[in-house]
Amino acid sequence: MASLNNVKVVVKKISTIENLGEHLCFFGGSVPYIYYNKESNREHSDVDILVDKEYMDVVRQLAKQSNLYRPNLDSLNLDLRDDYGLKLFIDGVYVEFEPMYVEDGMLIRKSFSPDKSLAGVEMIPFEELTDLIVELNIDGVKSYCQSPELIKAEKEQYKREKDLLDINFIDSQDIDVDKYHRVKKSIESSTATINTYEELKNRKTL
Repeated sequence: MASLNNVKVVVKKISTIENLGEHLCFFGGSVPYIYYNKESNREHSDVDILVDKEYMDVVRQLAKQSNLYRPNLDSLNLDLRDDYGLKLFIDGVYVEFEPMYVEDGMLIRKSFSPDKSLAGVEMIPFEELTDLIVELNIDGVKSYCQSPELIKAEKEQYKREKDLLDINFIDSQDIDVDKYHRVKKSIESSTATINTYEELKNRKTL
């Protein structure tokens, strides 16, 4: 677990990496607080990052150069027949890099869970990509993040205690109600396919 300040330091550090920050999209429970520059008053378990799939190799190279790379936390070493991302510890904070791309009006992201030996693909339809992804500015450092409206809609699916706290916080801010209704429809229309490692290893084709 990490404080919001620790998370913010890591997000800012990653965002400043030359030729990488503009190809990242941060998401998860810490993002609304960073986006609105407010304190969360709770701890956060990790930093979640969508990465333009063409830049996953850059992330891996930087991880190896920085001695942060752990082979057992890289999906490419699990014989899953595709790239489902990479996990790192940066300044003690657990950071998850997930490949994403946009195709035919869909935002497609891939991820894996080492603890559960599962990997999956989520497909989120959208009317405008700016409904899902917005610019993130941290002390003058620019990158991108999921919109607060999208994070609210996603968290409403789970409604864990921390999700309810985050939903209440987002509701207290100046969100775009029309955008929220659009992305809520997107989330309700999204699809997810989750497989065990063994199922993926046994596939004959991708």
